Amino acid sequence: MGETKLQREVKLASRRDAFAKEVRQNIQNGAKSHFDLQNGLLWYKQRRIYVPKRRLRDVFLKECHDGLLAGHGGAKRITTFLKKSYYWPNLKEDAEEYVKTCLTCQQNRVVNKKQAGLLRPLPILKGSWESVSMDFMVSLPPSRGFDVIMVVVDRFSNMAHFIPTKESAMAQETGRLFDALPTP
Repeated sequence: MGETKLQREVKLASRRDAFAKEVRQNIQNGAKSHFDLQNGLLWYKQRRIYVPKRRLRDVFLKECHDGLLAGHGGAKRITTFLKKSYYWPNLKEDAEEYVKTCLTCQQNRVVNKKQAGLLRPLPILKGSWESVSMDFMVSLPPSRGFDVIMVVVDRFSNMAHFIPTKESAMAQETGRLFDALPTP
């Protein structure tokens, strides 16, 4: 059976590839390897052709992704298809990067995230103390026996009240402090 144009290109490119040269040298020296040398091609685990760096990897990715029969499949599809017959280190990462940079895929990408709903404004307040927020500043250095500051802010007037308390204060104590706040 004759050699295909693609096989000739891979063979020529692998002669210039540093990794392929090193593997070829190791095979000739009798070192144990996952690669075999047959008809000038490096075969990974006897079933996948090693594709050297440079232009050829891009050609394979382009053909498997952009080709008429490929239909711009995702990175997983490209990786699965290429791994049947070809090998190079980081093939999966190269496929993912290729798909990420494909303009057609980016323009036609489906967003699987639910659209955010319409913004609903907060109701307009009529007066002070209709709506308040409360928070605690904790782990403060002790001062006059207090180590926490309870902060209460009125949304209408933006008036803030800072009330010293203790970290050991429970809900009853917090409620008592809140009730003691001056209201208009």
